[in-house]
Formats: sequence, C-alpha cells, structure tokens
Amino acid sequence: MKLQPAAEMKKVTISNFDKLKADALQSDDFKNLIKGIENQAEKGLCEYTYYHKTNKQIVAIFQQTLRENGYIANQHLSGLGLTIKW
Repeated sequence: MKLQPAAEMKKVTISNFDKLKADALQSDDFKNLIKGIENQAEKGLCEYTYYHKTNKQIVAIFQQTLRENGYIANQHLSGLGLTIKW
C-alpha cells in the first residue's frame, strides 16, 4: 500500500464533504429543523433548539448554512445541538 500525497487526500476530502453537505441539506433532518424554526416563529418566538441524534459534522453543516442565511446559530458543547435565534 502506498501513502497518497496530502494534496490528493485534500481533493478527496473536499469532494466527499461537498457530497455530504448536499445530502445533509436535502435530508429529513434539515427539513425538520426548518419546520421547528417555522413552528417557533408562528408561536411568536425567536429561538429554537435543535438536536441531532448522532452526527456532529451534520450539525456543523446546518450551523454554517443557518449563519449564511442570517440566523444566529450556536453549537452546544456536545456538538449535537444548536441554539438558533433570529
């Protein structure tokens, strides 16, 4: 087995991360997060707490996407939750 150059591994990482991000943003988990925000807004509230069962990387993707869309999204210490404000 031959060790691949770091630059090659970086390309693989970026490619796979882009696929993971696209899948995450099409997932039922992301749809549930959106519904949770909408439900809280309909109640007159400006905050929602979201928890993911297992994947810190998915939570980080959601956090980045929320911030890009003007939300304040802070990850919990566990890495599996977000406090979202608007």
